[in-house]
Amino acid sequence: MKEVKSRIRNILLIILVCLICTTVMLIALTYPNYHDTVSESQKQLITNSNILKTEYGDIEYAVKGEGTPVLMIHGAGGGYDQGLWLGKVFFGNDYKFISVSRYGYLRSPIPDNASVKMQSEAYKSLLDNLSIDKVIVVGVSAGGPSATQFANDYPERCSSLILISAVSRGPVPGDKDPFYVGIIHTIQQSDYAYWLTTKFFQPTILDLMGIPTQVYETFDPEQKELAQEMLDIMHPMSQRYEGTINDEKMIEFYSVPTSNLRAPTLIIHAKDDALVSYKHAENAHNKINRSQLILYDTGGHGMLSQMDRTRVLVEEFLNESTYDSTT
Repeated sequence: MKEVKSRIRNILLIILVCLICTTVMLIALTYPNYHDTVSESQKQLITNSNILKTEYGDIEYAVKGEGTPVLMIHGAGGGYDQGLWLGKVFFGNDYKFISVSRYGYLRSPIPDNASVKMQSEAYKSLLDNLSIDKVIVVGVSAGGPSATQFANDYPERCSSLILISAVSRGPVPGDKDPFYVGIIHTIQQSDYAYWLTTKFFQPTILDLMGIPTQVYETFDPEQKELAQEMLDIMHPMSQRYEGTINDEKMIEFYSVPTSNLRAPTLIIHAKDDALVSYKHAENAHNKINRSQLILYDTGGHGMLSQMDRTRVLVEEFLNESTYDSTT
């Protein structure tokens, strides 16, 4: 009996040593690449943005392009860099993108008593500082509430509103299960863990972010490249974690304001979005008078597989909105 126990103990010890050695080898082989990637991302983030001090807190922002101004409001795990990327993906050229980092993301701190309304007030201060009178407002995912709030509170500054996979209220059935949200939060707190996951387990991390594996499996090479770009743009992830936690607090009891929302609104969502239920889109559509709702059967959160169709819809909507505003 003692010999059997000793043999089992030795086998377990060998397994443990193998696991430790494998982990050490993995770190030794991957850490230099990780370090270079995150260091370069950090350098670019600081170089490419500005900070504006307002009475509603400091706000990090970047301006890129020429043409019709578009205020890009990113989702959870994002920042001004994600907003610029979304602008490129959904709009292309001929627009001036004003992209912000919301409270808690990158270099935008969380002020005392932070709220969705206060965040929208900071957007107004930014536009005033840039001498921009009117913008197209785009809210993506968790950026939906402050985008909608801005459109309601400052209707004279919003020519049209576009909500993409956007939150429009507190949690609803169909949103990501809290267990999986907890996994996302754990990964978010470690830049290395996030880098490893995006490098070697892309379908898994995309599934956690609301793009079902069965949707990913239908991606063509261009769509897979876009998916990787979307993941890469979120390095370093740890600098976005406080914003994600703050979003949950600010959005918990949020409701779409409609008292003053006059801008024509385009709402796009996928029914198989596994992070933000399409019920948010239906809720926004029911509350916003001048809204148009587009629901895809598939596409997941971000709708990368529906990108070409979405670009056309956005262009047509903006052309119609421009015509309506001049007649």
